[in-house]
Amino acid sequence: MTLGWFVHFFGLALVYASVATVLLVGLAAGWRGRAAWRWTPLVLATAFFVFLTQHPFPVADQMVCPMARAEPQLQPLRFMDTASMLMDRNAGLAGWLGNKTIAATIMNVVTCVLIGMAMAPHVTRFRTALLSGAVLTLTVELTQLTGVWGLFPCAYRQFNVDDISANMLGVAIGFAVARHVAIRFGPSRTV
Repeated sequence: MTLGWFVHFFGLALVYASVATVLLVGLAAGWRGRAAWRWTPLVLATAFFVFLTQHPFPVADQMVCPMARAEPQLQPLRFMDTASMLMDRNAGLAGWLGNKTIAATIMNVVTCVLIGMAMAPHVTRFRTALLSGAVLTLTVELTQLTGVWGLFPCAYRQFNVDDISANMLGVAIGFAVARHVAIRFGPSRTV
């Protein structure tokens, strides 16, 4: 992964997410009024996550199926094999961050932290936030497994059980941190 690829990949996902957010929140604002704009951070974070997990979209008629890189990964905590290998090799920070498996795991957690934080103003219960995160991440992973629900002749992105765990962890951390900050530093209450 080069810096150029990284900027292009994230930048394109952010452009897609921004357009989707303006359309979705704009339509909701037309129906529900100004209050719909309060949902912008959550819609943007969620759309960004969804586009990160689905693009770049392949050219369907040029796909050679099945795609080996899209083979489902069903072994929990498989990323630990990579972490163990990097520790055995005494890989430096660049080695860790340059490793695709580790980088993807970190990106999953960080992106979902943003979703959890954006969810906090709208959800009060931790289990509701966790359930919402579970539904989102399972939907994304099943979309990858099914080739965008059959729009492509086969899966082009990998269904990974570790991604579900990393995404859930990210939502939980983000929600917990945002709720803690809101409670601790929110407006003073007089009794």
